[in-house]
Amino acid sequence: MNIKHELERTLPASIKLSEKEKANIRTKIQKSDQPKYHVKPLIVSIVAAILIGISLLPTIQSVEKASPPSNDTSMAITDEGQQQNIEPSAQSVEEPPKEPLSLTDEEKRQYYEQYLEIIERAMQKKTGLSFGVVPIEEYKDEYWITPQQFENDVESWLEEHLATEREKIDNMLITPEPVITNADGSTTKTTYIYFPDILKTIEVTGHFETQYNEVYDRQLFIKADNISTKLAYPRGTWEQTSYRVSLIDGGRTYSIRIEGNFDYNGLHFEKAFTIDFNCDVNGKIY
Repeated sequence: MNIKHELERTLPASIKLSEKEKANIRTKIQKSDQPKYHVKPLIVSIVAAILIGISLLPTIQSVEKASPPSNDTSMAITDEGQQQNIEPSAQSVEEPPKEPLSLTDEEKRQYYEQYLEIIERAMQKKTGLSFGVVPIEEYKDEYWITPQQFENDVESWLEEHLATEREKIDNMLITPEPVITNADGSTTKTTYIYFPDILKTIEVTGHFETQYNEVYDRQLFIKADNISTKLAYPRGTWEQTSYRVSLIDGGRTYSIRIEGNFDYNGLHFEKAFTIDFNCDVNGKIY
């Protein structure tokens, strides 16, 4: 049996529909084209809103945490380390205002002399920090504080300066310069000295001798002399004034304290620093 021929024979040549049947068919087709669910666009909108909120969260937090820069100028140092005169009236904004001291002219003179003594003791430490006291004639009534308060302020400034110095030098020594053995047998080692906002590279050279020690079965230092220093880059001038060597660590280390004067743009600083030279078991110095 030929199925194709049978179907062609049994199906009418044409199908006639009434207008009502045609309208029903069009209505069903249009309804079938409309989406049954609208959940997906809603989900996409919610997810997009969540992602936008997450992306903005760090910005909002950074704005909330932002604080204005400090305007504390009680011990301001210029970029070139210029000496600043101390006005002991400067108080922290966190402290409540204090009543000015009521002093006689004689008491003011005694206080001022003690201020000078405190400054002198601080300068003897030769930290590279240079500061002084304004002339007594320029002192206003609100400047005066007790000598103990004045000394506390000076010590605080020194500690802050030394902490900054350690941080800057430690950062430079993460990748230290190589120790050099010169043709004359001397050894040169590089370190850094710090003045307010000025970090200078300085080379320290010395003659060292080691000797085999049977007790420790290794080389140990026995002599250090002719210690000299110079700036690696000739910006400013450095003059060494003294040095002192100390043999420590069972003879494996020479700790050398060096003092000198640094002049830069008409400013004068006294500076003392310490550098260590070590030797390994074979007598190599580093």
